[in-house]
Parts: sequence; structure tokens; C-alpha cells
Amino acid sequence: MDCRPKPIFDRKEPVATSSYANTKMELEEACTFLRDFTLGKRGFTQRDGAAGMQRVHEVCDRLKEGFSEGAHAQEVTTAVASAKANVEAAKARLALLKARD
Repeated sequence: MDCRPKPIFDRKEPVATSSYANTKMELEEACTFLRDFTLGKRGFTQRDGAAGMQRVHEVCDRLKEGFSEGAHAQEVTTAVASAKANVEAAKARLALLKARD
């Protein structure tokens, strides 16, 4: 009789794939937040915009550091380029808001 505890869950995918998926999802969430700031959605402050840009930069750096080579290299390049466009748009919005003050 086997008395060893059973695993809580069975991992169906390799850790690297899971980690890539989690990091990419985090980047998508950060970009969505930044896009909402850029579009002027109610409730976002200049401080939120600056924090959002920092968060996108940090996640992009982690994505490039961990996955810029290998199976996900092309996807990482595309995602980072798209994120940088979001950051540039947010910078423009932030500059407009600061000029208005």
C-alpha cells in the first residue's frame, strides 16, 4: 500500500512555459492599466501613470531577461515592442497633463 501523499495538482506544462505564460499575462495586465490611463479613464492620476510605466518597464525587463532566446523569442520581441508603444503614449499623456497644471 502506498502511503505517500498525493500531489495537490498535476503539472501538465513545464515550469518555463508556465513562468512565461504568467509573465506575459502580467505584461498584458500592466499594459491594460497603462492604456486606461492613456485613454483618460476616470480615476487615474498622474502618479498612477508613472507607476504604470515603471511596472511595464520592469515586466518587460524580466520577460527579455528570461525568455528573449529560445522558443518564445519572437513573441517576446513583439510583446516588448507593443509595450514600449504603450509607454510612449502614456508619456505623451503625462506630458499633456503636466503642461495643463
